[in-house]
Amino acid sequence: MKSLLNFRSILVLAFALLSSQAFATPQQLLSNVHKMRLLSAESLTNFYMYSGLDADTKYGKKILNNLNEFEKVLENTRLLPAADGISDSLTQVDASWAKYDKLIRINYKDMGTQGFSNVRLVDEMGKINAALLKILSQTYQDAKISTGITPPEVVETARTLSITMEEITSQYAARGTSNLGQVFIGSYERSLEEMAVAFRTDLADLKTQANPDNSKRVLRAIDSKWNFMERSIKNYNENTVPFLVTSYSERIIVNLEELVVMHDF
Repeated sequence: MKSLLNFRSILVLAFALLSSQAFATPQQLLSNVHKMRLLSAESLTNFYMYSGLDADTKYGKKILNNLNEFEKVLENTRLLPAADGISDSLTQVDASWAKYDKLIRINYKDMGTQGFSNVRLVDEMGKINAALLKILSQTYQDAKISTGITPPEVVETARTLSITMEEITSQYAARGTSNLGQVFIGSYERSLEEMAVAFRTDLADLKTQANPDNSKRVLRAIDSKWNFMERSIKNYNENTVPFLVTSYSERIIVNLEELVVMHDF
């Protein structure tokens, strides 16, 4: 009798998990692809901080955490039933990620053992990261088409802001912590100043799209940190503060994710 009850309990649990997965996978697919975009960009930011601060172990650990987390999310994404519709896109992600992962680990190791990285490899790493972000963004669009799901406008704007924020921080960190900044800047189509304008514009749109009843606190938190970052970008040559900018960036991205959750997606 006891074994029968245990079997029934396991069966009920398994059914619940399967039902939950079947319901959640389309949204989860989009969420996972977006998370991979953030992790790939964040890993590059952390590399520039690591490189500019003479292999600071704090940022070294962050790099490895980003890479390991990306692998986990990618593997989980492959297992989602909804991922069958974007198998070709995920194959491209796999190939681009493998190139980037190999290069950043080489550069990470060189910094730790030699105290410097090969400029050519760092340049190549930045370009491959930019290419990876493009592939992931296209994969995100492919996932929307294959699942038939279009996230609410506020969710799309919040996610666009998160990506722009990651790119701003990567470029700022490169310019502010190392002599490789000019190498890195060539990896993106937009300048730091252009991305700042785009962020300000999209943030204004977000304020009109977000539910005013429960978003005021989060929007105020984003505003206060972004105002500081924007001033730092405008007065870059006079006052470079990569530590604060990277810290504020992380918090802004957390706030943006809060908004996504608030709008039930």
